Amino acid sequence: MKNSDKTNQLLERVARAGVDLVEAERGLRQARAEIRAMYATYFRAHGRPEGDFNPYNEAFRGVVQFTAAANDRRSGARQKVYNARRRLESAVRALGRAK
Repeated sequence: MKNSDKTNQLLERVARAGVDLVEAERGLRQARAEIRAMYATYFRAHGRPEGDFNPYNEAFRGVVQFTAAANDRRSGARQKVYNARRRLESAVRALGRAK
């Protein structure tokens, strides 16, 4: 394989990883927006307890249960961002070694 072919493959890998990272970050923003909307919906219907949000406080137990699935989706989206960022860093390092 020619050196330029390998470099082109690595450049494509970096570009793909960059696109994946942008898409993962978009998914994380959407997941965060979903949770904010669910908080607003819950607090509009049930009222907001006094004080700072504390998931371990009994007063906030209802909203924590209401948003549990959305929190799981946000956690998964956060993991996707982490993985995509690592793939991009690895691709950039590989490209740097090839040059």
